[in-house]
Amino acid sequence: MDGSVFLDDIIDNYYCNIGIRHRSSLRPGQIVWTYSLYNYENLEFWRPHSFDETSTRATSFEICSSAQDLFNRQIPLISPRLEIDEEFIVIKAKKRPAILITLPPPEVQLSVIRGGGKVNLKLCLLAPLFSIENAEGKTKYNLEFVNRVRKLQYPHFFFIPEYAETNIRNSLCRFDRIFSTFRTHLEPKDLCLTGEASDIFFSQLQSYLTGTIEGSYQVAYETLNQ
Repeated sequence: MDGSVFLDDIIDNYYCNIGIRHRSSLRPGQIVWTYSLYNYENLEFWRPHSFDETSTRATSFEICSSAQDLFNRQIPLISPRLEIDEEFIVIKAKKRPAILITLPPPEVQLSVIRGGGKVNLKLCLLAPLFSIENAEGKTKYNLEFVNRVRKLQYPHFFFIPEYAETNIRNSLCRFDRIFSTFRTHLEPKDLCLTGEASDIFFSQLQSYLTGTIEGSYQVAYETLNQ
């Protein structure tokens, strides 16, 4: 430590417990565990390699990085279903904690067009957490960088302190990896950002999305970096 004051020093209570209804009554700022996808800069595709006699059912696949007919195949697949302008992208997932940003929106009441686009999806928006130390306590990131995050110097990183009861380690919350997933894929925890921590979190998120520095985030940033 360099004697500096950090966000987790000036906030007395980062968290609050929700109670016995924490699984059914979700709220913004709540900690959940879910499956977070890893997308990569260099795309790879899981492409059908051999087929049955109809050429509509794939019997094997191979990974490739390019092909002349990407997203423009001649014949759709029935099994697994894949239209001619679709591809399976190679991607990994890991179960990790995340902060709930939005709940599924209210359903739009309208007549359904047969075969048309689906309007109502029970999707939540989340910001994933990446632990600063591994299970053995070894630090994954440069200490100077972590301390800068704790002083709010990077709009897309927010520091989350450990909370052992919910298996939360000291972590970086990444706004640049925000993702959506279905409500049924969430494992809600009895833990939620509260008070000043919640205000600064959502103010920083808004600042990141709009490219401005204002509100609670601005006040906290100026306090920590004067």
